[in-house]
Amino acid sequence: MRAISLLLLFFSLSNIAFADSDSSGHAGKWFFLWGYNRGYYQNSDISLHGTGANGAPYDFTLHDTAAHDEQSSPSFQLLFPDITIPQTNERIGYYLDETHRINFGVDHMKYVVTQGQTVPISGTNLSATGCTVCSTGSTQTITPAYMEYEHTDGLNYISLGYETLYPFWQSNSINLSFVQGPDAGIVYPKTNVTMAGSGQLRHDDFNIAGYGAAYKVGLIADIGRNWFLQLDAKEGLLNMPWIRIDNNPSDGASQKIQFFEVIMALGYVF
Repeated sequence: MRAISLLLLFFSLSNIAFADSDSSGHAGKWFFLWGYNRGYYQNSDISLHGTGANGAPYDFTLHDTAAHDEQSSPSFQLLFPDITIPQTNERIGYYLDETHRINFGVDHMKYVVTQGQTVPISGTNLSATGCTVCSTGSTQTITPAYMEYEHTDGLNYISLGYETLYPFWQSNSINLSFVQGPDAGIVYPKTNVTMAGSGQLRHDDFNIAGYGAAYKVGLIADIGRNWFLQLDAKEGLLNMPWIRIDNNPSDGASQKIQFFEVIMALGYVF
């Protein structure tokens, strides 16, 4: 995740004087892009609280927990292609001028706690969680028999963003530009949890679980007047203090996720 930080430092410290290429004609126009992402997550602490199936309350934290994304292939059916299953990025935006634009969109990521890892555990009434060694300061091996925890119906980050473009090369049909910019917004996931002693805790509904901010750098290739390809590297932090894990509003989870995305998208200017 440090690569993007170095690129951001380069952009911020350099008063970049790229070639002032001919106008692309995008000023005052809207654009839409659709793409796919690969996500990477730093280890995080996951805190859960609620009441077990035996009526005993629990409040515990799994520390330094590793997770991964969940790749799946789009189903290219002839009449009704299902293009929402993979990890996707959708964005609609507006060119303020030739080199500045605003946008609104969704990063549909997926987050799955990695099975088989052993992590420190702390909290109260750990026996209600089905732990192996039920004492604060001990460790717990995460297995399907103990817990499954994922945001796979979407670790959905809905954001507003601002981008600056730096054109640096142009031909008759292709214009190349570097792009950078921040975004910020809300986290709107569906979270699925299975925990020993509590059964399936799935809260099968979207909820506002928190908020986040991110920064990206990338490359845009304008192809003709309307189409463009965009490749981005994006790093951000999602703070989620209000994760719903079941239909009891008193139960819940909280965590902070530092993420890194690689995004490839196809866009259209209209």
